[in-house]
Amino acid sequence: MRYYFAWLGSKRAAKRGVAEPACLLDKAANANLPVPAGGVLLHQFFEMALAEGVIQQENDVITAVSPQELHHLLYKMARFPRLKGMVAIRPLLNDQFGSTIQPINTSDPVALSGSLCEAWRQPTERHDLLLITLPKKNVEGTAVTLPNKNSDTIIIAETKSTISQLERWQKPDASLPPHLQRLQMLLRGLRRTFGDVGWEIEWKDDGKICWLWQFQSS
Repeated sequence: MRYYFAWLGSKRAAKRGVAEPACLLDKAANANLPVPAGGVLLHQFFEMALAEGVIQQENDVITAVSPQELHHLLYKMARFPRLKGMVAIRPLLNDQFGSTIQPINTSDPVALSGSLCEAWRQPTERHDLLLITLPKKNVEGTAVTLPNKNSDTIIIAETKSTISQLERWQKPDASLPPHLQRLQMLLRGLRRTFGDVGWEIEWKDDGKICWLWQFQSS
């Protein structure tokens, strides 16, 4: 049986040979950490689109023969779940994400096909793509958590600060802005799930949830 996508939280990304960045998000979503809805569109879908003549490849240039047919192939044939709101398409390279494609509304066949083909052009043997809902961010930044430390380093708009690490029983620091309180809980959950081994993360806060956008060991 051929599989065309691996949904985040299904624990199937690693089984499908997907690169580590998406496998980590898959495991995080399965552990109920706040990961935006999304899934990895597998290389097998790219192969099917080529075989069906829906896309064409000449040297390194990939184009859609019919945006409507590619849209139909994704949602009707491959049965990729529909994502609400704006969606980011992130190519998966060997051990990292490639350049994120401009967010789109995937209900628009022309925008969808253009973004898929642009993402597929990035140099890699496998054409796996992460399609993920883009949070309506109020604040975004990076965080670095190191093992055997009492605080984490936070960078927002090139401004660096620290926040204390939470123990399992602790509540967030009420003196912090709400988004940093949510970030404290996210970082605690990350350490609880993956271990206190040191992590670099990117996060986006929409005013209600601090979303885990990507992470890797530091």
